[in-house]
Amino acid sequence: MHALLPLPNKGGSDWSYAWIPVVGPLIGGAIAAGLYNVAFA
Repeated sequence: MHALLPLPNKGGSDWSYAWIPVVGPLIGGAIAAGLYNVAFA
């Protein structure tokens, strides 16, 4: 949304950080599934 909103003096969009909100939940989900399989399967 930061790149789309026409806010004055908003600065640049930091796209080098954009991969973290995508990859973080995927890795967390994989770790949680692995722990679940170890604990309950």
